[in-house]
Amino acid sequence: MARSRRPWGSVRKLPSGRFQARFLDPDTRRMVTAPLTFASKGAADRWLNRKRADLDAGTAVDERAGSEPLSGWWPGYWRSLQTRKPSTKVNYSTAWRLRIEPRFGPMPVRRIKPSHVDDWIADMGKDAVSPTKAIEAVGVLKRLLDRAVRDKAIPSNPCVLRSVSMPKRPQVERPVLSPAEVERLASEMTHNRDAVLVRLLAYGGLRVGEVLALRWSDVDLEGGMLTIRQSVEASTGSMIVGPTKTYAMRTITLPGALVRQLSTLKDSQTGTALVFANRSGSYLRYGNWRRDCWNPAVKRSGVKARPHDLRATCASLLIDAGASVKDVKQHLGHQDELTTLRLYARVRPGRSADIAARLDALIAEAG
Repeated sequence: MARSRRPWGSVRKLPSGRFQARFLDPDTRRMVTAPLTFASKGAADRWLNRKRADLDAGTAVDERAGSEPLSGWWPGYWRSLQTRKPSTKVNYSTAWRLRIEPRFGPMPVRRIKPSHVDDWIADMGKDAVSPTKAIEAVGVLKRLLDRAVRDKAIPSNPCVLRSVSMPKRPQVERPVLSPAEVERLASEMTHNRDAVLVRLLAYGGLRVGEVLALRWSDVDLEGGMLTIRQSVEASTGSMIVGPTKTYAMRTITLPGALVRQLSTLKDSQTGTALVFANRSGSYLRYGNWRRDCWNPAVKRSGVKARPHDLRATCASLLIDAGASVKDVKQHLGHQDELTTLRLYARVRPGRSADIAARLDALIAEAG
């Protein structure tokens, strides 16, 4: 094998007749071999010249790390998710197992091109993968490849450079209930516990998991105050109690009528620390409660809604009552006002007529 000396790096001719380029990594002080061989010595020299320029500019990539398959990057990313909500981890793991790993798992990260991502997104559309699942899968792939970019295994993220647009989530207009509809729904609940739960969702604006995690120690009946500290979920099968979605605690003031109903509920209970406990005094499972309590009441009342719609109902009722967007944000536990406006501050039916009536009153004042 013939080896040629050059000012930086080295080129040698292999028995196959092709040429191999190597250079000394200035950071690790180890010899690095080019990921491919070259048909001519000149081609190998040009590769070394480009590598030297990239090193001088600080844009060089780690050839060895770039040759690692995407599956090798998943364990590190998975460890970074351990502080996330259990439902988030389940969704990301499913996206990896069903959609990302079969397509890209064995591929070296440096071989994943924007066109590959484009084709993958198009194929998910052909396979009738829902827009939500497709967007989630692309997001997981992007964050995986972000790690490779940060570690200089690849120069850029192919998910960012893709040309295919992401599918649009269908915009479903969810209902906002009037107080009369809330009461009709609550009155169809078989047990007082569930009627109070419905009213607390609608007038307190709590997330379902926050309501199910409430303890009587969080309720100040004399002051009419409620402190939201935790949330509960069972997406992985077992009940997991943890922080709220935004990892923040908040205290809200409740309407007097709701405080009185909570007081009556407490008087009817014996020896349970949870506000909304099951028969054994433990946490209610949302899926079971929705199946056994919510769905039958919806059918009997004729009020078509999901439990989460009551959170938007609360936001709209608060705005109707004169609360500012900042007040509503604080009440619902959002991180920013944009979330409040975009997702929750919906217009109740009949509001346009109410506004017109108020305008009439202002016009009448003008004479």
